[in-house]
Amino acid sequence: MPSPAVLRTIRRRSRLAGAGVALAAVALLVPAAAGAAPRVDGEFALSETPKQLTTGPDGNVWVVLGGAKDVARVTPDGTVTEFDAPTFSAPFGIVTGPDGNLWATYVGGVARIPPGDPAAAVAFPIAALTSPGRIVVGPDGNLWTASGENVLRISPASPATATAFPVAGMGARGIAAATDGQLWIVDFGSQRVVRMATDGSFTTVPVGGGPQDIAAGPDGQVLFTNPGALEQHVGRLTGGATAPLLTPMPGDDPFGVAFGPDGAYWTANFARDTLGRIAVDGSRTTLTGLSAASGPRYLTAGPGNTLWVGLERTSKVARVVGVDPPAGGGGGGGGGGGETPPRDVTAPRISNLSLVRRSFRAGRAVTPEGVRARGGAIGTIVRLRLSEPAAITVAVERPRDGRRSGGRCVAPSRRLRKAKRCTRIQQVGVLRATGREGRNEVAFSGRIKGRSLAPGSYRLRVGARDAAGNVATERPARVTIVRAR
Repeated sequence: MPSPAVLRTIRRRSRLAGAGVALAAVALLVPAAAGAAPRVDGEFALSETPKQLTTGPDGNVWVVLGGAKDVARVTPDGTVTEFDAPTFSAPFGIVTGPDGNLWATYVGGVARIPPGDPAAAVAFPIAALTSPGRIVVGPDGNLWTASGENVLRISPASPATATAFPVAGMGARGIAAATDGQLWIVDFGSQRVVRMATDGSFTTVPVGGGPQDIAAGPDGQVLFTNPGALEQHVGRLTGGATAPLLTPMPGDDPFGVAFGPDGAYWTANFARDTLGRIAVDGSRTTLTGLSAASGPRYLTAGPGNTLWVGLERTSKVARVVGVDPPAGGGGGGGGGGGETPPRDVTAPRISNLSLVRRSFRAGRAVTPEGVRARGGAIGTIVRLRLSEPAAITVAVERPRDGRRSGGRCVAPSRRLRKAKRCTRIQQVGVLRATGREGRNEVAFSGRIKGRSLAPGSYRLRVGARDAAGNVATERPARVTIVRAR
């Protein structure tokens, strides 16, 4: 993640899942003279495998190491100094905290690392931090990280009294603090992205595959990497989104991601030893120049409009120069000159929502005309009108029994058997369709991922998102799936 200072500087200045939007153009960034285009400008040896990186309060880049040494300081000219901190071991995530210290995650806690004397680091045990990952500074001035099924809020003044916010079923990976005051967490375990407020309330967006890392961009947007998807890609999300906007990256293995000083996202493409540059509109270019078989894994924005990349296979850190802010500001799509056209800020509108039938049995397929078979009506058709072309999503959810815990409704467990009963909502799948202006129909057979849903009551949340990323106000509907006669 860029430091808060870098983010403040930046702020001044595809394939769409289910949508008929053309794939983003793919170009090649040819290395050129400094100041003309981004280029790889040196690789510097480390004694250990690099993990995550951050720009420190001292203007140097700091890297956590996976071995006998714990952290390395890399000056802007590439001079490496490594340190062993005796109070903790095997750190993973690192960030510059609001108190002017470096903070790192490790198995069982966090460590406060004075940049002037890393050997004097102080460790703070946190029992819930069993799987260390990325750590960020939240909009509330606290440190935030995610581990297993918990999102952790850590006060720099009292780290050992961390507050854990549980997210059932989560297998946390990356975390980002977005410009809209929300935290976004990649949930590898349940193939989704979690959007959490600082009070612990959250919503989720299913993304499938195996998402890994996430970074915050402008206007509340975030971008996550998904190397575990059938077609590898990155996805962009903003608040209220029910489905991501995708940029395909087949065979790249995009893993770590950071937001650069040029106002674009950069990914470490492990399989191809390249970096990807993804503009805020989803268009993609590729930067070559890293050593063959170097294995770029994580990266961070650095001082002087640079990027710094950890090379896992060769135990080095690479410097990329020329990552300059565009003359006109913003992240750009990389094309053309002249004036920037006005940004589309009008959200699509959903109207005239109706269902062919609200009670039906599940079937193998449903056509827009509907199907009738022995044993009763099969499936339904969701009908709606759109004010403009947009990607339609129909989230299928089922009310389930729950128990109150910490002000939230969670899955029943033996520990909560005496807790107050409640109704929780479980998302079972999402239907997607390409919508056009005017009348649209989405068929729902009562099957998700090839399996018939169990008889019972379900809730549908119908949403739409246009090519500019504007999200419609969702419309609800209720249906009942009945048993075959």
